[in-house]
Amino acid sequence: MVNWKRQLHLWHRWLGIVIGLLVLLWFGSGIVMMYVPYPALTEQERMAWQSPLDAAQVRLSAWDAWQAIAQQDTQPGMPDAVRLNTVAGRPAYHFQSARGLHSVWADTGALLRMTDAMAIAAAAPAMAPGARGASSPSVQQMELDQWTFGRVAAHRPLYRVDAGDTAGSVLYVSGRTGELVRDTTRSERAWNWAGSVIHWVYVMPLRKHGEAWRQVVMWTSAVALLLAMTGMVLGIQRLRLRRRYASGARSPYKGWQAWHHWLGLTLGTLTLTWLFSGWLSVTPFGWLSSPGITAQDKRAFAGGPLARDDLTVAVADAVRTYPGVLELEWRRVGGHLYLAALERSGRQLLDAHCGEAVGALKADALLRAVQAVRPGVPVRQAVMLTAGDHYYYSHHSQAAFPVLRVQFADPGATTFYADPVQGKLAGYADSNSKWNRWLFNGLHQLDFAAAVRARPAWDVLVVSLCLLGAALSLTGVVLGWRRLRR
Repeated sequence: MVNWKRQLHLWHRWLGIVIGLLVLLWFGSGIVMMYVPYPALTEQERMAWQSPLDAAQVRLSAWDAWQAIAQQDTQPGMPDAVRLNTVAGRPAYHFQSARGLHSVWADTGALLRMTDAMAIAAAAPAMAPGARGASSPSVQQMELDQWTFGRVAAHRPLYRVDAGDTAGSVLYVSGRTGELVRDTTRSERAWNWAGSVIHWVYVMPLRKHGEAWRQVVMWTSAVALLLAMTGMVLGIQRLRLRRRYASGARSPYKGWQAWHHWLGLTLGTLTLTWLFSGWLSVTPFGWLSSPGITAQDKRAFAGGPLARDDLTVAVADAVRTYPGVLELEWRRVGGHLYLAALERSGRQLLDAHCGEAVGALKADALLRAVQAVRPGVPVRQAVMLTAGDHYYYSHHSQAAFPVLRVQFADPGATTFYADPVQGKLAGYADSNSKWNRWLFNGLHQLDFAAAVRARPAWDVLVVSLCLLGAALSLTGVVLGWRRLRR
């Protein structure tokens, strides 16, 4: 008969030897990621670096600019999204459609063609203050590197600008729109090697193959979960609380083995929940997957696609009325067109036809727009929130308030959050995403309630537990190394 305890012990030992070091690195990299996220260009950085629009240079309407793209397409249709901002000192329209991103100069109507000089000009505002010109910036056209995964994929090819400053700034400019889309510094990149690269297994040769990367993360997490489960069973099985061992001890182990045993018993359950929730982060086998806010949802909320009349509005007048505006974005809500104006202080909605600042959309108009997203489905509840709930709140990122929460009476209790100040859908929750919120955010980030995630109390709690988890993993790595050396 097979001795199951012996087999379990062997499984735990060799699983630990194979993957124990990675689990140790996960605990350490998790701490780093709390303070240094993966590189991204924030809205605050855009507000600081973007140049104001010059009304005198905006000589064409968005419709006229769109014709330059439509002439090259047998079925141009209408763009899904339109923005106007300044690129290398000139105004440019940016169109998002099913065929990708395309840009047209708003002063001449010519298609925007990227050059190295334009890339340097776009990146210049983001170079470290006081350090510009330490050496001449260098430019390289590229498709992908270690720091350009994620949303910037739509902007490829990218122009990688090495600023040559003392901060080691490397900036990425869109090859389609000429906009700065990502920024990094030497310090940020170094910390990310110790943080997100390890934690998410973001090694470029693997990560560029999306499904292969997802499978690797899913199965390494599953193996680590099995390691923790076997350890918990063995730890409990070897613990004696009443009938102690001959030595009088409750554990049969000494030295590193004793530390591993007691740390495992103390932190085993927490380690299991962390590994399990990490496994869930890649939606294994499609479990708890959620569509989020889809393109169809956005179009229904808008009241239909953009029309010719929407693209012929006199945006130059809006720029003159609001000097210092950095960007205008076309936004429809319930069939009415607004311009979301980005300024140094933030965004505000302008009525596209009269140019007046809206302030905030009325709740009834916003509710009608949200109802159009699920036509025919009754609304169970609609309430304006001034503070977060369980599924829409501020933590690592700032959530906008007030926000209209609309819950539909469907089997999944689908819920949309609509921002009346920005005129857009700001959040989404359904039955799967709600489960994922508790099983991932709750278990993995200890993000259960506002009182728990309040900083710095949350930082102290999570960092302390990560250090203890790292200690548990370190004892296992030491024991595995000793075993291999025999």
